[in-house]
Amino acid sequence: MRRNWLRIVIAPFLIVALAACSPSAEDQTGEGIKAAKEIFQDEPTKPNEQVESVKLFVPVGFSIQENSDDTNIVLTKNSNPYVLFINPNEKQNSRLFYDLVQAEKKNNIYALETYEQNNRFGFIAVLPSGEEQFEIITSIGGVKLTTISDEDNILSNIEKMMKIVRSVKIES
Repeated sequence: MRRNWLRIVIAPFLIVALAACSPSAEDQTGEGIKAAKEIFQDEPTKPNEQVESVKLFVPVGFSIQENSDDTNIVLTKNSNPYVLFINPNEKQNSRLFYDLVQAEKKNNIYALETYEQNNRFGFIAVLPSGEEQFEIITSIGGVKLTTISDEDNILSNIEKMMKIVRSVKIES
């Protein structure tokens, strides 16, 4: 009897303590921004898939949808869509997608970070998208990848998304 009472008293405290220890959206975003900068500055991951004239790295667990083409590639992981937009007319230093985010969603940006190196321009944007969900946008030049992420997966999504965007190669 005494043990049951002890379990009833201790269980709520453990649940609260574990919830308090899980990383917040702010922590996840901050860590994601740091990781994205490293990925942006590092050598691109070697492509392992090809859709028409586009070669790209697709992480384990992701799949390419059949209706994809060389300007719109839809990836999925656990039924969550990741939409890759490719504008082959934009160079690696293009700010087109960045300017569009600034113009369309300026008042709704949770976090925004830009990166520049070797005539390349990239950015990460995190925007609220419902309760405990966020829209994540990663972009380098004319390549942009977007998804909707749960708060707990922000860091992981940013890392994988920047690896994908960084790996894109368009063959002529």
